[in-house]
Amino acid sequence: MSLGLYFHLPFCAVHCTYCPFAISTDLGLQDAYVDALIRDVGRGFSPPPGRGGGTAPAHEGAGLKPRPTLVDTVYLGGGTPSRTGLGHLARLFDAIRERYDLADGAEITLEANPEDVSSEAVAAWRALGVNRISVGVQSFHDDELGVIGRIHDRAQALDAVRAIVASGARANLDLILGLPHQTAESFRSSLDTAIELGAGHLSLYMLDLEERTPLQVQAARGRVSLPEDDLVADLYLEAVDRLGRAGLHQYEISNFAREGEESRHNLRYWTRSEYLGFGLGAHSFLGSERFANTREIRRYIELSPDARDFAEELGEDEVTRETIFLQLRQVSGMCYEDLVALRGKEGIEWIERGLQGGWLRRNDGRVAFTPSGFLQSNDFISQLF
Repeated sequence: MSLGLYFHLPFCAVHCTYCPFAISTDLGLQDAYVDALIRDVGRGFSPPPGRGGGTAPAHEGAGLKPRPTLVDTVYLGGGTPSRTGLGHLARLFDAIRERYDLADGAEITLEANPEDVSSEAVAAWRALGVNRISVGVQSFHDDELGVIGRIHDRAQALDAVRAIVASGARANLDLILGLPHQTAESFRSSLDTAIELGAGHLSLYMLDLEERTPLQVQAARGRVSLPEDDLVADLYLEAVDRLGRAGLHQYEISNFAREGEESRHNLRYWTRSEYLGFGLGAHSFLGSERFANTREIRRYIELSPDARDFAEELGEDEVTRETIFLQLRQVSGMCYEDLVALRGKEGIEWIERGLQGGWLRRNDGRVAFTPSGFLQSNDFISQLF
């Protein structure tokens, strides 16, 4: 048994117009927040007595038995973890190593924005144990970056990815498809640039305008225009093909990697493996329970390590839905027999419709979405329930 750990570092220089995450631009709260985060890390857990032998009692009220604390993935997300001071990061890593037993070769990821990345910064992060850096490029075109509130430019993005690749750390870069001002030509240019930089992993997200984000409000009022849905769909399919030919195979709806460079931490989420989340708005999944901390930063600082404001015990129906949804969002898909066992005749009929419609494929006893099927996967999966 092993755990993944997620740490939410919420501080950002600005609030990007499309961002729905729990963030703060008040850097004056950083000292108090990191103190609270470290208290959260130590919430009732005892230091492990030796490699592979530590146990951690379950959270109060979780009804779970003690479990090993061997950790094989650590993910620092945000917010902008690269905006967090090096001294604070060092304190956090000391707390992690005090409370948990890190496996040899554990994947330790830090999210960064290009304006924070330099050869010196990368070296400092690597000295703390970080071996994977995910950089939020989003686009290599300054006009597209400006309209979504990003404060880096193309030159900084290029320098950042090059510094990470040169360091020997595993590198991921994020791109967004469907941005305001984005054209087919500008997206293809960004994609080609990303490939040429040599990162071993690329996350390609289609812009999803969540309610009440500034960009959603601007779009609703006609102040910005977005590419047509059909163009976005065509460019997604083109990107899947282009990335595959470049050696970055698709393994999940939005994720592409060279062999062996898949995100092990994110795979924990998609395979329903256990993880603990620490910090503002962070989610955890243990046994059959899912719980999360408050998204209000001052409340989190005040209440940590007892800042949980959401918890649910997953029943059989919820587990079935999650299992199907999370397996089918992966390119490997789901075992045919498992899907039929969970959904019976309805599942068989659904598979047949998908095969005939070209949005499902079947291979080696497994059922999976085709690239075009991924574009409407949520709608298709809803037909099963």
